[in-house]
Amino acid sequence: MTKFKPALGLSNNHLQSMLSSSGPRKYFEKRRANQLLCLAKQHIITTPQGVRLEGFLSKNNTTTPSKGLAVILHGWEGCADSLYVLSSGQKLLDAGYDVFRLNFRDHGETHHLNAELFNSSRLEEVAEAVKYICHQFGGKHNVLCGYSLGGNFCLRVANIAKSAGIELHQAIAICPVLHPPTTMAELSAGFPLYEQYFVAKWKRSLVKKLRYYPQLGYGNALKKLKTLDEMNFFFVDRYTNFSSRDAYFEAYSIIDAGLSQLAIPTTIITSEDDPMIPPGHLAKLHQSQWLNIDLQAKGGHCAFIKNWKFESWASERIAQLVE
Repeated sequence: MTKFKPALGLSNNHLQSMLSSSGPRKYFEKRRANQLLCLAKQHIITTPQGVRLEGFLSKNNTTTPSKGLAVILHGWEGCADSLYVLSSGQKLLDAGYDVFRLNFRDHGETHHLNAELFNSSRLEEVAEAVKYICHQFGGKHNVLCGYSLGGNFCLRVANIAKSAGIELHQAIAICPVLHPPTTMAELSAGFPLYEQYFVAKWKRSLVKKLRYYPQLGYGNALKKLKTLDEMNFFFVDRYTNFSSRDAYFEAYSIIDAGLSQLAIPTTIITSEDDPMIPPGHLAKLHQSQWLNIDLQAKGGHCAFIKNWKFESWASERIAQLVE
């Protein structure tokens, strides 16, 4: 197992986590991912249930046949153009894979595609989209990658891949959400910038949704909601079928028996200093011959920034794992 060693001055987990999707990394990562972005073609996928999801396919344009397909899932309030997605996408393209970057509903610029709001329990539509993508664009080796909440979706899709007939051969989750109540508690009570960041991003997304579907009618209430707890209680109660916030959180938890159906090689890459996802819950995952845990001492949340060029060790690790 390779070990992540950040450059001098980059060991702090909060610095790592904030650099993952913001700051000066934007300049470097978008330049490095230029080929991925130039080759990208938009696709709108309609699932059997009528849900529409957007994604971008970048086909390997070398003379060598593609090794397969890599599907990448972003984190909560991220998108297909999130820096960590671009980083791993370009590395996988360089490694000889076609790359499909999928947006969840109400992420990126997709708020107009579906009337109902996104929530993290919507596994079926993501699984159906991945199934279609692998069938339509897949190759000899199809791998699903996901970051944070996308890592959680990645693991849940991998768990049902065999029974659902999804042509997946490998799954890699980076800092996946393991136990949602714990992660939400860490966001609410931990380093305050994280909660402020997610409240602001979630509110912007919800305001955007109202422009297309004003009948959802939460505009006035949204102005009064200040914390993630307040927002979760409000939206779970009124815009999901769950009886409580806790029932909603448990619906996408993957501890205990959550990964008991795994039947493809699956790797979790995460860090001991992740400020949002404590590593203690790794011991509560279902023990499986298919599951490998790559736990690093440092790396923050979905970061693993190795140097002052803001290059990601995690992206390189993913490319190694699919060789």
